[in-house]
Order: sequence, then C-alpha cells, then structure tokens
Amino acid sequence: MLRKGRRFQNDIVIDLTSLLDVIFIILLILVCGQTTIGDDLNEAQIQAEYARTQAEAERQLYEEQQRAFASVLAVSVVVPYDENEITRRQIRLLKQGDEIQSIDLIGNDISDPVNEFKEILADYIEQNKERPTILSVNENDDHILYRDEVMVNRIFDELVQTYDNVYIVKGNTDEETK
Repeated sequence: MLRKGRRFQNDIVIDLTSLLDVIFIILLILVCGQTTIGDDLNEAQIQAEYARTQAEAERQLYEEQQRAFASVLAVSVVVPYDENEITRRQIRLLKQGDEIQSIDLIGNDISDPVNEFKEILADYIEQNKERPTILSVNENDDHILYRDEVMVNRIFDELVQTYDNVYIVKGNTDEETK
C-alpha cells in the first residue's frame, strides 16, 4: 500500500487573522453608522411631526380669521377732486360685495347728494344689522378736500351713534418718512 502523503513539504500557510481584524473593524464602523443614521432619522421624524402640528395650528388660525373676516362688512369712501375744477367732485363708495357707487357733488350746494350718500350708508347698515360694519375714509389724503373729509367723518360719527354695529377706521394717518 502506498501512502498518500504530501507532495510538498513546505506548504504555504496563509494567515487570515489580519484580514479578519480589518473585516471586523469595517463591520463595527457600519453598525455604529447605522445607529447614528437611525438616531438622526428619529430626530428628523420628531421635527417633522412638530412642524406638521405647527402647520395644522396655523391653518386652523387662518380658517378662524377667514370666518371672522367673512362676518365683517367693510365700506370704503373716497372723495377725489380735480384741481382744475374743485366744484365737481364725486363720492365713491365701495361696499363689500358691491360695485363702486358714485355720487356727484356739483357746485356749492351739495346737501342733496350728501343726504343720498348718508341714506345709502344707513340702508346698507340697516340691512346688515347682525354683522359688524367698518367704515373707512382716507384722511389726510392729497386727493380729498378738507371740507369733504369733515363731511364724511361727520356722517360716519352720526352712524356710529345711531347703530351699535358700526366702527370707523381712520386711514392714511401715518407720517411719511423722507
């Protein structure tokens, strides 16, 4: 019987210890990296949830403001004039939900158009008694005569005293900065 033996006496032995060390180090780095990524992901999810909650609260506030705004009526009045023809002016009245109405003020006797203006406002307020009404005129505007501004404010004051749902907003009173 023949013995099977090694043919080469000097077999080459490969030492894989250092390779295994490197592989374990790489695995350790990957595992630690995964933990860090997981922590970052959790933190990002918490921040996203907080942002979503904040956005929902802002949306609810916006909807409440829209509902409140929808229940308030606004009336804006302007009385422009032409420097070349001061005796011809117009009261322009913009009521919420309506088109602009114009009432001509011609000459020095303007009592009839002023009474018409007052009646239009009073009717509008009377029809909407259940809703607050805000009246606005651009005060200190270069395009309104002082006497017209005083007349409109006097009518506004009378309406505030007559109706409980009327409020006046003073407009364009900020000083200009140069």
